[in-house]
Amino acid sequence: MLSEDLQIFRDTYELCAQMYKAMPDVPKHARYGEYGRAVSMSLEALDQIYVANSDREQRPAALTRYLQLIGGVRSRVRLFKELKVLSVRQTVNMMYLIDKVSKQATGWRNASHGQSHRGQV
Repeated sequence: MLSEDLQIFRDTYELCAQMYKAMPDVPKHARYGEYGRAVSMSLEALDQIYVANSDREQRPAALTRYLQLIGGVRSRVRLFKELKVLSVRQTVNMMYLIDKVSKQATGWRNASHGQSHRGQV
C-alpha cells in the first residue's frame, strides 16, 4: 500500500495544510520562530510515515519518532492558543487531527512491536 493511501498520512497531511493556511495570521516573530519550527516538525512527521510504511525493521523507530514530533507540535499549538497566536477554531481543528494521528501511530507502533517479537521466537 502506498503511504499516501494510509489514513494517518492523509490526516498528517491535512494537519500540515492547516498549519500552513494559518501562517499568514501568525505574527512575524512567531511565524519565523517556534511556529515555523512546529510546521517543520509536522512535515518531518509526514516523512516518518514514508519510512514506517516502507521498512518493517525501521517501523517502530520511525513511529516513535513520529509520536515525538507530533507531541512537540501539540505542545506548541497549545502554547500558540494560550498566547492568542492561533484562534480557538484553528486550535480545535489542529488538536483534533493531532489526537487522531497520535492514536493511529500508537496503534500501528504497538502492532508492529507484536510482529517483531513474534518473528524473534
